[in-house]
Amino acid sequence: MGINRIIAELPFRLGASRPQAVLKYLRMIPPGILAGIRRSTFKRTLRLAASRSSFYRKKFSEHGIDIDRVRSPEDLGSFYLTSEELRKAPETLLCGKPEVTIESSGTTGHAARIFMSQRELDYNARQGLLLKAAYNISDEDRILSTFDYGFCLDGLLVQRSLPYWKVFGMCVGRVDPVEIYRRLPSYGFNVIMSGTPWLARFTEVAEAEGRPYPLKLLIGGGGGGITARTRAWIEGFWEAPLCMTYASTETATVLGFECLRRDGYHLNEVDFFVEILDPDPEGYGEVVITTVNREVMPLIRYRTRDIARFIPEGCPCGIPLRRLSPLRGRMDEIAASVWGNVHPDFFERILGSIPGLVEDWQVALYEKNGKQTFQFRLELENGAPGEEEIRNHVLAAIESNHNLAWNAYKQKLADIEFVFHARGTLRKGRKILRFVDERESTNPDPKKVEG
Repeated sequence: MGINRIIAELPFRLGASRPQAVLKYLRMIPPGILAGIRRSTFKRTLRLAASRSSFYRKKFSEHGIDIDRVRSPEDLGSFYLTSEELRKAPETLLCGKPEVTIESSGTTGHAARIFMSQRELDYNARQGLLLKAAYNISDEDRILSTFDYGFCLDGLLVQRSLPYWKVFGMCVGRVDPVEIYRRLPSYGFNVIMSGTPWLARFTEVAEAEGRPYPLKLLIGGGGGGITARTRAWIEGFWEAPLCMTYASTETATVLGFECLRRDGYHLNEVDFFVEILDPDPEGYGEVVITTVNREVMPLIRYRTRDIARFIPEGCPCGIPLRRLSPLRGRMDEIAASVWGNVHPDFFERILGSIPGLVEDWQVALYEKNGKQTFQFRLELENGAPGEEEIRNHVLAAIESNHNLAWNAYKQKLADIEFVFHARGTLRKGRKILRFVDERESTNPDPKKVEG
């Protein structure tokens, strides 16, 4: 094991016996040292990829890249790895013997497969000690994870992580929230980990039945983030913070996590280079990642299609890792229109304050009689206001928040439609596309909602 690998793994080895040592170690390392280690392991990754991967060898040649002159991902110029290339032939990226695989349909409906060694999976699991330290989880806490299993990352990673936490913990998979609610008092769980749709349903069950006791912490991930309204509802009911993580099949670990302040994701800059491609005037662009400690299947300048920006200010929590903003959406969820550039966050600002809407909603843009038409596909809570009242609330929110959109609507440059769906029918998979551009077809497709 090289010296850089030892330094990279040291905080997580120390954290096995003293979790707070993880944060202490990171605070002690000068930023220049950490950056130097990352550059060194990146150069090793480049050499590995060029010598063992047929895909990288061919792509480097096509782009005229001399890896001996490359010091950081930006030096690779126009070279990127796309999701389409990854899905097409993942075996061509292999640089070592695969021992385990994870996969996910993502938001395209086509499986992305990532291969790892057991050592790499174990290393990723030990990184979870950083979360234990950041959230002040003690040995007396009791943790329940209902993250899914199958071929996906979530359940597997948590199950491998919890033994390092040395707590009472159970990983039960995607169990019905009703069953978990019934067992909650028996086991005394006070930290719950799951995807946000499950956490929302779990809160709904407890709200109807009566909360057994407040929780200490909720940890969410997957499912495309969380809206401000749903977070406030969950946190208010349980009297506990909900901290989100940012991970994916491709990262094979947690790329970023919210601290207890819940103001952006602290990035794992020990194991990743993170870039923002083509940022707009606000700094928002596509998140691009490069792994520096993966040997079986390294990813070099992988375009995630997620849209976010760096948060330049340091976090008052003291964790010395750069922060990434909450995701604004995905590349396939942003489009230029008569309303300007629209994306999920654009519509969240409209729908976030409307009473009676549930977490799952979608907006589609399509052409109708030559006019751009925004179709709001909504699910309503039990006891919500009537459909006409919901329409009026949405129109009022557009008028208040988006002058360009409202003027285009009043001038009949664009139209607005509403389609109301039965509760629980919009989301068909683990993720939901909040905004879809269907202008290639005159017939909107309400079924195109899942990932």
